[in-house]
Amino acid sequence: MATPDAKRIDDLRTQLNRHNRLYYVDAKPEISDAEYDRLLKELEALEVQHPELITPDSPTQRVGGNPIEGFVTIEHTQPMMSIDNTYDKTELAAWVARVEKGLAEGGAGDLYEKAGVRYVVEPKIDGVAVSLRYEKGQLALALTRGDGRKGDDITHNARTIRAIPLQLDQSRTPPPEVLEVRGEIFMPHKAFERLNAQRERDGEELFKNPRNATAGTLKQLDPRKVQNRGLMFITHGRGMIEPDEFDTYSDALRAFHGWGLPTNPLTRTLDSLEQVWALIEKFDSQRADLPYAVDGVVIKVDRYDQQRELGTTAKSPRWCIAYKYAAQQATTKLLKVDWQIGKTGKLTPRATMEPVFLAGTTVQHASLHNADEIARKDIRVGDTVVIEKAGEIIPQVVSVVTSRRPRDAQPIEAPRDCPSCGKPVEREEGEVDWRCVNPECPDQLVERLIHFAGRNQMDIEGLGEQSVIQLHDAGLLHNFGDIYRLKDHRDEIHKLDRMGEKKVDNLLEGVEASKSRGLARVLAGLGIRHVGNRIAQMLASGFESVDDLVRASPREIELALATGDKEIKQKQVEKENFEPGEVTRSIHRFLHSDAGKYVVHELRIAGVDLSTNQRRKPAVDIDSPFAGKTVVLTGSLESFDRNALTEKLTELGAKVTGSVSKKTDLVIAGSEAGSKLDKARELNIEVWDEQRLLKALG
Repeated sequence: MATPDAKRIDDLRTQLNRHNRLYYVDAKPEISDAEYDRLLKELEALEVQHPELITPDSPTQRVGGNPIEGFVTIEHTQPMMSIDNTYDKTELAAWVARVEKGLAEGGAGDLYEKAGVRYVVEPKIDGVAVSLRYEKGQLALALTRGDGRKGDDITHNARTIRAIPLQLDQSRTPPPEVLEVRGEIFMPHKAFERLNAQRERDGEELFKNPRNATAGTLKQLDPRKVQNRGLMFITHGRGMIEPDEFDTYSDALRAFHGWGLPTNPLTRTLDSLEQVWALIEKFDSQRADLPYAVDGVVIKVDRYDQQRELGTTAKSPRWCIAYKYAAQQATTKLLKVDWQIGKTGKLTPRATMEPVFLAGTTVQHASLHNADEIARKDIRVGDTVVIEKAGEIIPQVVSVVTSRRPRDAQPIEAPRDCPSCGKPVEREEGEVDWRCVNPECPDQLVERLIHFAGRNQMDIEGLGEQSVIQLHDAGLLHNFGDIYRLKDHRDEIHKLDRMGEKKVDNLLEGVEASKSRGLARVLAGLGIRHVGNRIAQMLASGFESVDDLVRASPREIELALATGDKEIKQKQVEKENFEPGEVTRSIHRFLHSDAGKYVVHELRIAGVDLSTNQRRKPAVDIDSPFAGKTVVLTGSLESFDRNALTEKLTELGAKVTGSVSKKTDLVIAGSEAGSKLDKARELNIEVWDEQRLLKALG
């Protein structure tokens, strides 16, 4: 006979699963989040007392377990194909005509004559596509879309998302033995704003939009970092179903909803192009009010036998299409223009406008790009301007309503003196950007320090954007060398806002650890114009130390930056009329400037490693599978930081380049690989997925 605790455990699980369904599936919550958490904590406490009663589908098992070592790539039982896009009614009508002609003339012609064709229309949520596999009603596997054929196993993270049921509801009808559903994991606007606010407080880099935040969250190896980010899930398709008794997609959606899988209540089944278009127009005015990002609608043929008759192309199903909305626009008044200073001294105009609601947020600022763009569009202070969000993310001014221009509208000109330091600004011949070339410019310095400490440069833990600004404002950071003197100011740092003992310890440990990053990371971090991570890697491959690089002539630097056929480059460099390229001139000018010499001196006396570490590294193993090979990386690699992987492959003897050509030996393709993967297949170049790369690296 069951004990009272066992009965209570069973009762709590039933209650929590019911409330999960009410909240995520039926949108009819009956209790507050605090009450839900109270029930969950009671269940956790009872299960601690009775571990023998814990089951895999218990609501407590959503709590993140131990981190995994890396992602495993698994083949989809049925491909997750991409969807073709259309942007206007004419293109949509052409697709409907192709569908109806294909059905009328195909093997299902009689069925089409009797039943016609119905369309299911649903919002296109901007998130990360996944496939969930349930076996006997239990969540068994969650895969990302990947390249459509194979995806990464993210089951450890999917289990923490409360909108994804661990066990299907079997109270009405039992689910199939095997049920695969496709859907979208996404981050609602409020969760995104909350996450970025926390990252800002922690001095971490902000996510650009909810989709990037969702993708970054699902890449976490530690599920405990996923469970509190508020991710949601909505079902929008199917994979393998055994036994399969569904005739239509709309029937399947109703069954999915009955089993406790969230479906979109805005989904509609319609009979004609006119009905579909009317819904598209109506939804355009409604989508900005949704609590999540939507960039269009998806239209699907409802009957599965008609879908099979229509078939697929190499990349996309013929029975499905996505209608993408144009970027949303609004008009407002331009009040003023400020010129911001970037880490390379570039002046960027930023518009301040009367606040206006656009694509789900209130917009008051927008980019004007550069002085030439302002002149081309004839933008003036006081104008009524049209703004839109490029890719639903970054506001920009696209045009001026000249008919509403006031008589006192003021032309906008780039400043001739830096608005931060007051020194003259310059613009090189043939360029559109004005720049402040004063290395001691305050605004430029802060941007340089933020860049220097960034993850892809010196990777200094605890020294994010907000921390740099805070330490600079406190008078503790005036140059790069000051970063390495922070240990002498522990007490002063500790007195600053939100600088507790542990945070200060982490900061100083991060500063100390960064000393050993090596020459490539240092060069990438200094903010030298045109020098990013790839150029820095090439320089570090060509010179053993910063001293060798300083002594190098422009010819030698040019040769170190050679891409493609090095023999051809050698001949070009040896010509009497040799002229160094723009990148070479920038590097040589910086290293021989007073500011450049001072920076190198400061980092040297601070103990920062300014060599390539070659003396401490073993010689390249000639048996390495990468030795002597030209490698291209493409797509999203879940288990690797791109720059760290480039360094690793270089150490193993590879030459990592950015484009695919006949000289490429190997392409390593992650999820969402695009044209580079297509070109590699076209040229019959060997392609590895992430799983094979992991095996090769041991």
